[in-house]
Amino acid sequence: MKFSRRNFLHSIGISLTSWGVLGDNIFISSNPQTAYDTTLTSSRKLALLVGINQYSHGKNLRGCITDVDLQKELLIHRFGFSPNDIITLLDRQATRENILTAFQQHLIQQAENNDVVIFHFSGYGRQVKLNWDESLWQNSFITYDSVTPKDDCVEDILLDTLNKLAQSLKTNKYTFIFDTSFISSPDSIANKFSLRCHESTQKFIISTIELDFNQQLKNSNSKITLLKNNNSLSNFILSPSLNSIAVEINSLNFNVGLFTYCLTQSLWENLPQTDNLTFMKKVAFQVALSSGNGEKIIFYSNKKQDDFIYHLPFIKDTQGEAIINNFTDPNLVDLQLLGLPLLVLYNYGLNSCFVAKTKDEKIITIQINSLQGNKAKGILINTSKNLITQGLILQESLRVIDRNTGLNIGLNNSLEKIEKVDATSALSAVSNIESVINLGDNFVDCIFGKFINKINSIEGYSLFSPAGILFPNTYPKITNEAVSSAVKRLIPSFKIALAEKLLHLTFNQSSSNSYLNINLEINNDNQTFSPPSQTTPNRIKTSSNFIQQSGDNGDNLLISIPLGSQFKVTINNENDHDLYYLLLGINSSRQIVAYFSPNSYMINAKNTISIPEKSSSLKWLFNDKKGIGELILICAKSPFNQTLNQLYQISEMKPNNEQIILLENPVIIAQAILEDLHLGSNINSNLVNNLSDVYALDINNWTTFNFVYEIV
Repeated sequence: MKFSRRNFLHSIGISLTSWGVLGDNIFISSNPQTAYDTTLTSSRKLALLVGINQYSHGKNLRGCITDVDLQKELLIHRFGFSPNDIITLLDRQATRENILTAFQQHLIQQAENNDVVIFHFSGYGRQVKLNWDESLWQNSFITYDSVTPKDDCVEDILLDTLNKLAQSLKTNKYTFIFDTSFISSPDSIANKFSLRCHESTQKFIISTIELDFNQQLKNSNSKITLLKNNNSLSNFILSPSLNSIAVEINSLNFNVGLFTYCLTQSLWENLPQTDNLTFMKKVAFQVALSSGNGEKIIFYSNKKQDDFIYHLPFIKDTQGEAIINNFTDPNLVDLQLLGLPLLVLYNYGLNSCFVAKTKDEKIITIQINSLQGNKAKGILINTSKNLITQGLILQESLRVIDRNTGLNIGLNNSLEKIEKVDATSALSAVSNIESVINLGDNFVDCIFGKFINKINSIEGYSLFSPAGILFPNTYPKITNEAVSSAVKRLIPSFKIALAEKLLHLTFNQSSSNSYLNINLEINNDNQTFSPPSQTTPNRIKTSSNFIQQSGDNGDNLLISIPLGSQFKVTINNENDHDLYYLLLGINSSRQIVAYFSPNSYMINAKNTISIPEKSSSLKWLFNDKKGIGELILICAKSPFNQTLNQLYQISEMKPNNEQIILLENPVIIAQAILEDLHLGSNINSNLVNNLSDVYALDINNWTTFNFVYEIV
């Protein structure tokens, strides 16, 4: 059916509910309904997923179709959507007409009261004006055919138009996911080619076609109310903040939107007992690991217990990290890895294993022997082919990491050809740098590029995160600095980046079977607040006394900690065996520190410990500077002998004092931690060849927790 504004408006039926968008404000809200009746299981589930990599003209993106694929797999296997009820519009299919027609026919015309609706858009966004006299900019989504202006007019779809279309749905159980951004990127961002805001030197106005359509939607019912702080809101809109960036993470075989991957990956590992505010904070943690606070995630909540995410509970027993897509003779299966942390996925080693348990308690084991992006092939290990079914969800059981894992450095396109030659030569001589490539050719851990120090107007070279955010303390300090001199100056930053990478490769909170509950308490000026507690999936609990000091207005989901705060970590070991622990921190100056206690590194079975042991300790950890930091807690069944031996060799170590130690060479400590986890896993050489070349880590031997915070 060809799109017609008249037919479209007639078919809407004027059933309007308020939605949380007003001009440039977008936020997430929750349904006040906390109980679901029997109609939930019989309600229909409809989805429209839009992803645009290739536009009709100009610059293209890379990860939008991957976003759609990830979202589709999630909806089918974790939320029970029928594939027939999911429409995807990719690249040239995603025209303005097709998107609006599909919204009308698939969502508005079919969705009834209590049905569930999902709309996802991955692609470019930008800001436009309604007319040249208008002072305010409006956010818009660029469709496949609207990227090119006609007489300075563009036929984008306004964010406000999607607002009004959503209000036309008969159901109020809908979730919109936008992996796009509307603002132009700051000058300090180093990888603008992967930003999802369309960069243009020109400014455009919206076409009369879109403007008329939007106005007719508005005039269809005079009861539309768009109040930013309306407490009766009943829908979810998941998106980076409108005033932040949205980035893609690129590699040879797997390009993806950072927000979409963190969202879907977290949903694969999440359990229904986790409330949505806690869940979205977890997503924000993961996004911040790559983007600092450049890509902010927002969440507006006005009640203590949130609704189900996507307005649906998970299908029982679908938590996991991989799914079987196909199986072939003799004993080969095709897997899609969906629930691994993003950095782990990009560094995943062959011979890693996944398991599943059948209804009659038989164990299925699959070992990876080929991997491209998140698509893998595996071999059945001591498993009958008759037990394998398409769509079977698998849990990670063995993680293999290359011992020679180093840094992948991307060279920013701002560098001249001769600068790239000099940088490649200088970086190749730095130990632990694995590869030096042009930005965009493959996944990178850091970006080396130009930067102007605005404090003193010195132009030179700096180091940036994979999302292009400037690392603290890496900006140039002298003018006319040579590339080789800059690389030498940045060697300490390279070491910190590699240590951070190695620590992050231990993340496994969702897949470990340890029974742990971790609480973080922060105290400042006699005021105490606690973020949601973190647990392993077997003991999901959430903190009911959480106070988000700067996030009540939805502008930030990270833990906000005032300068000079004290903190206390409480570890509750609910297991029948003892555990050993390490607490490390990456502060807002990107220094890596470790906690040391002369009394114990062990938590006895069924016991609880608190860190620090004395209330006056550790205050200075949060007394550095404003910015992003992280606490990393690792608990294992086996001791950290190698790590402790390395800590005792640090010059600042005072063996009789409880203290925080600044790590002189954090790479050695991170490698020692991996070695300890490897030795404690005690993997049979028959399962993994060349054990001396890899870290082979039994997932159930340890659990790593992390808290990402922002010093304010």
